[in-house]
Amino acid sequence: MKVLLICNYKPRVGGISGQVEILQKKLSNEGHTAKVFSTKAPILRRLTLPFRLKASGKSFDVFHIHCCSHWGFLPAIIGVIAGRKLGKRIVLTYHGGGGESFFDKHPKLVRHFLTRTDTNIVLSEFLAQIFKKHGLPYITIPNILELDESHFRLREKLNPNYICTRAHETLYNIPCILRAFKQVQTQCPEATLTLLGDGSEHQNLINLAEELGLQNVTFTGKVDNNEIYHHLDNADILLSSPTIDNMPVSLLEAMNAGLLVISSNVGGVPYMVKDKNSGLLFKSDNDEELAQKMLWALTNQNEAKNIILKAKENISHYRWENIKEQLYTAYGLPA
Repeated sequence: MKVLLICNYKPRVGGISGQVEILQKKLSNEGHTAKVFSTKAPILRRLTLPFRLKASGKSFDVFHIHCCSHWGFLPAIIGVIAGRKLGKRIVLTYHGGGGESFFDKHPKLVRHFLTRTDTNIVLSEFLAQIFKKHGLPYITIPNILELDESHFRLREKLNPNYICTRAHETLYNIPCILRAFKQVQTQCPEATLTLLGDGSEHQNLINLAEELGLQNVTFTGKVDNNEIYHHLDNADILLSSPTIDNMPVSLLEAMNAGLLVISSNVGGVPYMVKDKNSGLLFKSDNDEELAQKMLWALTNQNEAKNIILKAKENISHYRWENIKEQLYTAYGLPA
């Protein structure tokens, strides 16, 4: 089987691109041909993408499109147009945490392209509800997590070493984390916070940390996706505070490394993290509640460890071995 993976691809950055890299590796390891066609290009060059895709996609059996909302929907438009003209099997995975507002705003555009695929894949029950609302066909297949037992470390004690691995963009609402950390530091001066990554809000976040008078905050700048587990190993608790989200792999990676996950309860997150079962959830943009959860983890060590162990059990659901049969069926292959 020859599979062309179509997305706004950027190497070693996680997110959709990270999932595409994992999928390409897994397919290649099983003897299939898997290549990436990136639709990430300057505006004028995007006009040539349908022609380039049509030329380079002729030898492939399946077009597997990975898209999300707004400009992230471009791979769906280009992939479906070229795939239909070439008579290819078209599989589309929709990743967007902002899918509900995007679908409501552009129902005709969405319906035009998502009814011209052979299979639509959603990653969570959260997106499944949105597809149901709009009468769109779908199957549910979660993200793939590369599970490696060597990454897992059960901490004898959870120390106040917090980390966030989300991009420095508005939707990830990292100012909420900084405000919560300010409250934590008043009771726990030795607490540390590491903020991985970069983005359009990077300098604003540095400025806010200075305005709040925060101590022990480290901004790493851009980090290669291959280095994520190194940074996770140096922390104990992962913080995530997006205002919209779908199925963040960053939470799965933290569980895989033995960290306690604390996240806002938005989008698809409550479907993958159960409060006080496999993680801790707080109301979106509520820094006071987040601070309470951050401190709770330090004073309720046994309960926190049980949550970490439960999360470790749950992530086996995201193994390639538990996903590939459904995916191969979507591709028209026997598992």
